[in-house]
Amino acid sequence: MRFANCCASDSESGRWRSRPAALAIDAALTQLGMAERADERVRALNGGHRRRMEIPRALIHGPEVLLLDEPTVGLDAASRQAITDYVHLLAETGLAVLWATHLVDDIRPDDQIVVLHRGKVLRNGTAPDLAGGEGLAKAFLTMTAEDREVLA
Repeated sequence: MRFANCCASDSESGRWRSRPAALAIDAALTQLGMAERADERVRALNGGHRRRMEIPRALIHGPEVLLLDEPTVGLDAASRQAITDYVHLLAETGLAVLWATHLVDDIRPDDQIVVLHRGKVLRNGTAPDLAGGEGLAKAFLTMTAEDREVLA
């Protein structure tokens, strides 16, 4: 196979990128509502748009695992929803996703959750399993109560 058959040239920048990477980036940008901003410099984007651009960038090399650390903190509701929906879609297609968060509304009932506290696994299960009828936020606070006692 010739190089030209597996790669596409970006006409503005003149840089080469592989066709699979180009397709993955375009799909991610479209899903996240950022296709129209694809040619803008990242520094010209607001914080929410920058955060949305991080996921397509992380997917360029086709990873088997996507690690996200607090990806929706500080974002508006629309940006949070777009990122959460897209990452769940990626997980449904078989990509392993590790999502570290303190925002329990980013978690869906069928998500597998591991509660880490002071470097140890406290609980592992789905949201309903861990919540036990009291709500996930309250269950999390109950599991990690010793921190609040120390600070009081």
